[in-house]
Amino acid sequence: MKNKTVLIIGAGIHGMATGLLLADRGYEVKIVDMNDRPGGVARVYQNSGYTFDMGPTWYLMPEVFERYFQLVDSSIEQNYTLYDLDPSYRVFFSKDDVVDITRDISHNKAVFDSFEPEGGNKLIRYLKEASQKYDIALNHFLYKDYIKPTDFIDPVIIKNGLKLNAFSKLDNYVRRFFTSDKARKILEFNTVFLGSSPKKTPALYSLMGHVDLTQGIRFPEGGIGTFIEALYSNCLDRGVRFFLNHRVDEIAVEGNRAHGVAVGNKFIFGDIVLATPDYQHVEHELLDPGCRNYRDAYWKRRVIAPSTFLIYLGINKKLPQLAHHNFYFAQDWDYNFTEIFDSPSWPDDPSYYIGCPSRTDQNLAPDYGETLFILVPVSPYLEDTNKLRQKYSQKILSDIEILLGTDIRGSIEVQQIYTQRDFKENNNLAYGTALGLAHTLFQTAIFRPSHINRKVSNLYYGGHYTQPGIGMPMAMIGSELVAQRIEQDHPIF
Repeated sequence: MKNKTVLIIGAGIHGMATGLLLADRGYEVKIVDMNDRPGGVARVYQNSGYTFDMGPTWYLMPEVFERYFQLVDSSIEQNYTLYDLDPSYRVFFSKDDVVDITRDISHNKAVFDSFEPEGGNKLIRYLKEASQKYDIALNHFLYKDYIKPTDFIDPVIIKNGLKLNAFSKLDNYVRRFFTSDKARKILEFNTVFLGSSPKKTPALYSLMGHVDLTQGIRFPEGGIGTFIEALYSNCLDRGVRFFLNHRVDEIAVEGNRAHGVAVGNKFIFGDIVLATPDYQHVEHELLDPGCRNYRDAYWKRRVIAPSTFLIYLGINKKLPQLAHHNFYFAQDWDYNFTEIFDSPSWPDDPSYYIGCPSRTDQNLAPDYGETLFILVPVSPYLEDTNKLRQKYSQKILSDIEILLGTDIRGSIEVQQIYTQRDFKENNNLAYGTALGLAHTLFQTAIFRPSHINRKVSNLYYGGHYTQPGIGMPMAMIGSELVAQRIEQDHPIF
């Protein structure tokens, strides 16, 4: 008897991770992607000896990856080597005001003591609650699909509902512990990468403080691209077939069943179809209106996450001022979030992230140079012309030169700018958002778009719009959820 064929649209992290799980369990798997290499937004760019991870640069929650590889009888150690970063990251409040955050709690206590009286003890209390939230989320919340409201009923969640602070906002919650802006900024910056602002993000996500201040940050030798290659290699080993440079034009549906995709004049068959690209793009561009889960009005009510203004730089000099991960936080923290979320404009004093992975892995740059990844959170609704992006990149680079006290622009060997326009045109991300849907209260868990198409019985959705949400660890967890759902609905035997 022929095994069921799962056709996956998108060779990003979620698509490959789900494909590997299903192939390992006996399904025939095909993965179709419009790009010439796997990875999706996590593709790798190489130029003149410099290697850039174009998408995610943070490796968090290592237990999620270990659990995943165990499901396919493997391990992290069999696939790539992890560095423990020390410091975890460096924060520039100004040129002359710089602190490092590490995995050493005594060090971090001293840092927070420098911010305000009893800051270190306040941090310990904050992280204790963050750890409790993290354990509840990991064991009772994240690894669970939500189809109907009763799926959210869990005795542990009910018992600990108040401790989760789901109905409080993170900014208010942090202010219960700390008075200093510096402490607030360090404990709130992660909300941008959850696609929201501290004033709108549920305090539940204070659990992220446990992730980066207690667990620490890792980095795969060779970059995030090494992790992508591990997924790709494992998929090939288990017989997954890849169709790269294949842009899907339509999901073919007859009656209430999908039976493949159209790619130009080619048709690729699948008994089951999993679509992992941008949810809105799939619904509006690849499906007829009668097959869609959500009407236009639904998407208009969603809170869309920010985009990012990215600059990839190859620099022909060393930058010892930088750690692997670095942040500059805007002086007017609240106004910067207003520019991103409420009154879209190009931030005049933006917060930004500088990744310098060659500080950890010199093979990512020539011996004499550094590889830089500069990320500025911006609204996806901004005008984005070549003239504007060049002007804004010059502003950001000028700011960084002042911050580091050294020339950058005169040392550039490689430069590429990637903005909201590119996310929209090259990645089919609605509005040019880099992150999809924000993690607000009513866009968390059961309130995120469904993995299941309610009108097409064998069509499923994956990716960062669905449960559990944004980020590499969430993509790995999401792959388990979708694979389990497909196995349950379409068993091989």
